Amino acid sequence: MLPRNVWLMFAAAVATVLLAMGGVSWALLELEHERVVGERTAAREELVRLALWRIDSAATGMIAREVGEAGRQGGSPPPDGVRARFTVDVNGDVALLAIADGGDRVAIVDLIHTNAKELAPLEGARVSDGEGTIASEQLRDAVKNSNPIELSQNERNRWEYSKRQQSVENYLSWSLSPARQGSRPTDGVPASGETSVVDLMRPHWWSGQLVLARAVDTPRGRMIEGTLLDWPALRATLLAEVGDLLPRAQLEPAVPGAIADERQLATLPVRLEPGELEFPTLPMWRPMRLAVVGAWAFLLVAVAAVGLLLRASIGLAERRAAFVSAVTHELRTPLTTFRMYTEMLEGGMVEAKRAQYLATLRREAERLSALVENVLSFARIEADRGARERTRVSVGELVGRIAERLSRRCEAAGAELELELSDADAAADVEADIAATEQILFNLVDNAAKYGVGDDARVKLRVVVATQTVAIHVCDRGPGILPAERRMIFEPFAKGSAHVVGTKPGVGLGLALCRRLAREMNAELELVASDQGADFRLTLARQ
Repeated sequence: MLPRNVWLMFAAAVATVLLAMGGVSWALLELEHERVVGERTAAREELVRLALWRIDSAATGMIAREVGEAGRQGGSPPPDGVRARFTVDVNGDVALLAIADGGDRVAIVDLIHTNAKELAPLEGARVSDGEGTIASEQLRDAVKNSNPIELSQNERNRWEYSKRQQSVENYLSWSLSPARQGSRPTDGVPASGETSVVDLMRPHWWSGQLVLARAVDTPRGRMIEGTLLDWPALRATLLAEVGDLLPRAQLEPAVPGAIADERQLATLPVRLEPGELEFPTLPMWRPMRLAVVGAWAFLLVAVAAVGLLLRASIGLAERRAAFVSAVTHELRTPLTTFRMYTEMLEGGMVEAKRAQYLATLRREAERLSALVENVLSFARIEADRGARERTRVSVGELVGRIAERLSRRCEAAGAELELELSDADAAADVEADIAATEQILFNLVDNAAKYGVGDDARVKLRVVVATQTVAIHVCDRGPGILPAERRMIFEPFAKGSAHVVGTKPGVGLGLALCRRLAREMNAELELVASDQGADFRLTLARQ
């Protein structure tokens, strides 16, 4: 398969994975957002529920007190939040039973008298039809048999509202029990007269004023007993009860005739507006976000790893293909020479040049032998990367064993080998695998002879002895190695530009083999920066 097609398939797979990962990440972040919103909504509703219970509890006490004081002449002084207690008879006459300190008696009487007909009819029906103050039978029927856990938040709020109103209704009904009824003096009624309560004491709005009122039957006929509340003062008192829960809460009059919702008080026709709540700022790196970022990081690393692996695999395949082609060419050349020269020698056609042809055959045999040895050595290293056994040897002995072979290789290429090794340096001992070191030096000199022979046909073998190491440099005066090729020259099957165009022999294994041989005996082979030509340095450890 062509590399381009491989990369297209890889890009399509990566795009599919990224799209899927993006969809999953978006869904997870949306779920986290919904969870945070749900938690905050639940916390808000819980605070509202607690606030409603607190306000209703405080208002219930106030209503209970006013139920006890309703219709009593000379009762206890009106507390904060109460402007006056009054009665209205069948003729519309108003009697103030008690008035708060500083209250304007005339103005209050005039207010009650003017709007007495709006308060409630004095004949027939009850004082109030319970507009929005007592939960409807339908609401109670809908929630009385429900499990609160199975209800939605809105249904639970309605369930709580029903329970609060039921509690208030039970309390007000208790105020109508026979023990709570009896003779009470009213305006113009003898002490022995009996007063019968017709309805519960209910709150409602009346001409912008909040009142508590109920109808009673007296010897003089039906009357209204009521309490005129100071709504601004009462509102401030009730809001103070929930200031720690809902600091920005407000109490607003309920719309007359509207269906009561879950945020309406059970005791008063008032609706609680919780206002804005300040929730703690969430940290930027929450667990879900960290998980998503971590997943993306792992995914990108995996994609990069697969991409690098694919790139390396394609590169390796291309280099192997080049290797096969180069090996085929390198084998064909000496084999062709062998066949042609042996045929000519066999036929007695070149007796005069017999010695010259035999020398050519010997060189081609050495070349073929070196090629096969490199390939076999690299294969052995790939199969077994174990450490090589090192022996103690002097630098002079190590270099001397191969100096003649290196010199012949340079002469065959029309070059000259220069050896720089002092007697003191030659006595230094190193630890090395002698065979591997010889193979490394021969490959380096062979490369220099093939690629580094220019106008200055010299190959230098220089030994530098240090305290802990011995460095053997193989230098040439050729064109050197291009900067773009320096990182890849030690890779298997990598060939320089001269190899690529086919002007120089080689299969791209020499330097890769040399570096691996060096590292197997704890040595290091590297390319040293040089102003001219190439400079390879083999560093061995001293004994």
